[in-house]
Amino acid sequence: MAFTRNDGGHVLILWDIDHTLIETGGVGRAAFAAAFEQVTGRPLEQMPHITGRTEPDIYAATAALHGIDTPPPFRAFAEALAVAYIERQDQLRDRGRVMPGAEDVLAHLEAVAGVHQSVLTGNTRQVARTKLETFGLRTYLDLETGAYGDDNGYRPALVAIAQTRAVVRGGEYNRYNTVLVGDSVGDIETARLGGAQVIAVAAGGTTATDLSSADVVYADLTDVLGIERTIRTLTGS
Repeated sequence: MAFTRNDGGHVLILWDIDHTLIETGGVGRAAFAAAFEQVTGRPLEQMPHITGRTEPDIYAATAALHGIDTPPPFRAFAEALAVAYIERQDQLRDRGRVMPGAEDVLAHLEAVAGVHQSVLTGNTRQVARTKLETFGLRTYLDLETGAYGDDNGYRPALVAIAQTRAVVRGGEYNRYNTVLVGDSVGDIETARLGGAQVIAVAAGGTTATDLSSADVVYADLTDVLGIERTIRTLTGS
C-alpha cells in the first residue's frame, strides 16, 4: 500500500465498468457481433481475450482473427456498436446486473467532500453511457470528464486524459490523488503506466492472486467504508 501526500485534498476516482460496476450477461457479445457483421459483412466466429482492452484494440484483433487485413474504420464500427446496445437495452437490463456493492459504494463516495468520480473504460463513450444509464448508475458519475476507448486505443493513455478533463471540476490530479478501480490485470497495468493508484476487485473472472500487484485487492465492492478508508490512505486525503 502506498502512502502519499495530497495537499489539495482532491481525489479522482476512475471506475472501470465491465465486471467492476456491471456485467452484461452476454448482451455485450451479441451487440459486438451485430456491429461487426454490419460493418465487415462477416459473421462473428471468434473473439480475442478482451478483458482490460480498449474497443479499438478488440475490433482490430477480432478483424485479424477473421483474416481481415484492412477492416473498415473503427468509427463506423463504433457507431454500429452504439446502435446495437441501444437496441438491446431491455435485454441488457434483464440479463445483466449491477455488481455487488457497486451502487452503494458509488452513492457513498459521491457524498464525500473532495471526491470526484468518473470512468476509465475501454468502452466507447456512447456505449459506456448506455450501460450505466441502463442500470441506474449514471447519476453517480461525471461522464463528461471520463476517458474512453474511442479517446485512445492505448489504455494507459486514458489516465492522463481523465486527469486533464477533471481539472474543470476543480483541483489538479496526478498519480498521488488518482485511484483507478478495476477487475483485471490490464487495469493494474493501466494505472501503473498511466499514473494512478489502483484498487483491484476480484469479482470478475480474475483471481485475487492474479490481482495481487494492485495496491489493495477486494473480493467485491460491498465493504463500502473499507473502500473509502483505502482511498483515503492511498491518496493521503
